[in-house]
Amino acid sequence: MLDNSKVSFSRGFISVLLLLSTLNAETLNEALEGFDDEPQIKKVDLVKDNIMDGFDDEVRTISLPKTEVEEKHGGLTGRLTEQTTYAYGADSPHDNFSSLKSSLLLDYEYKFDNGFKFKTNAKAYYDAIYSLRGREKYTKDELDDLESEVELFDTYIEGALAHNLDMKLGRQVVVWGRSDTIRITDVLNPLDNRLPGLVDIEDLRLPVAMAKFDYFIDDWRITPMAVVEQRFSKNPPAGSVFNMSSTSLPSNEDYDDTLPALSIGAEFSGWDANFYAAQLRDDTGYFANGKLQHDKVSMLGTAFNILNGSWLLKSELAHFDGLKYATTGQKEFKRTDGLLGLEYNGIADTLISYDASLRKLHGYDKQLKNEYLDVNEDTYQHAFRVTSDFKNATIHANYLISLFGKSLDEGGFQRAWVKYDIADAIYANFGLIDYMSGSNRFDAISNNDMIFLDVSYSF
Repeated sequence: MLDNSKVSFSRGFISVLLLLSTLNAETLNEALEGFDDEPQIKKVDLVKDNIMDGFDDEVRTISLPKTEVEEKHGGLTGRLTEQTTYAYGADSPHDNFSSLKSSLLLDYEYKFDNGFKFKTNAKAYYDAIYSLRGREKYTKDELDDLESEVELFDTYIEGALAHNLDMKLGRQVVVWGRSDTIRITDVLNPLDNRLPGLVDIEDLRLPVAMAKFDYFIDDWRITPMAVVEQRFSKNPPAGSVFNMSSTSLPSNEDYDDTLPALSIGAEFSGWDANFYAAQLRDDTGYFANGKLQHDKVSMLGTAFNILNGSWLLKSELAHFDGLKYATTGQKEFKRTDGLLGLEYNGIADTLISYDASLRKLHGYDKQLKNEYLDVNEDTYQHAFRVTSDFKNATIHANYLISLFGKSLDEGGFQRAWVKYDIADAIYANFGLIDYMSGSNRFDAISNNDMIFLDVSYSF
């Protein structure tokens, strides 16, 4: 169960945000700013007369001065970020100042005369805390995974093949569904889970190489895809603050197959509908033959959204067939995931949302809950979020709490953060995250509460 101090903190912070938002907020269209601490790599659906415009824009574009050549052909942009975290409850060596990370993001875009566009971006970081505090204090796995990294993110070419047919080839992110916190139908891209809860899902998705085509018929969009790169989520390395095990994680089995996916959707007056189907490699996998095996699973899903004034009702449903677990041999399971969500934007410069989900594992086997696995027959998750802008949208205040369990008593986390636009190209982000116990999963990390601060400069 949540202790009283943490519950009081949650209620108090929400009340303050709601009160301040009614006094100071000014424009509705900026209500979602403040989530984007990293570059946006979400897709943009090219559908005419989008009924959701202005309610929950997926991508925000920053217009910068360009020369005549840049306007036609594109150019190079980037971002430098300095981030530090202070863990006030963790054990050594992950206590006190636990991170001092320097990051560089480079983004290159080139527009051809025929309307096609090439885009690529890459990110590199180095965390100096390991050298400052002594690398001998940390495990090799943690140093290999978290001390430094250079990675290629989006790399694709896109354009129109005909007036009603678009193409996008290369490494990219494709988002299914609408929930900002709970993934139900959003299954095509793995996540970077090495620091769980610290940033939103939109900044955690890892792009994969695929061929994607959008075919438009009246209000409908038909999107067949071929996923040619099989990537899997990055999890906390052994010995790190979120995985204190001394046993190294097994490596993923390599796969080079091409898997199909299909999305069909349309937007009408006041509502939209989407239908999904995919064959994919199970992201979680199971341990066998010294590696993590990721067998093929089938997925069918749908998502409906209804807009009524200041209210948006969200719903998602997904069914998976072919799931396997290490303790049950070759036995296959089916699982059905469902979500209902509600968003409200009737308060100026403020967005409030609540999502609730249930994952139902069919044909449950008691072997799935033991000292090695903690797989429940029914898994409940709740997410409540408030975001509000102040001072002409130069201050963006946010609060998110995500809890598990039917009675919200199986652990989770809450995060509060404020983003301040210091200048046109400089912003600071300050916040804290609080992990709550209630299950084996969250009991192990409940002392990892931390304060974080980062300052970014865009060029």
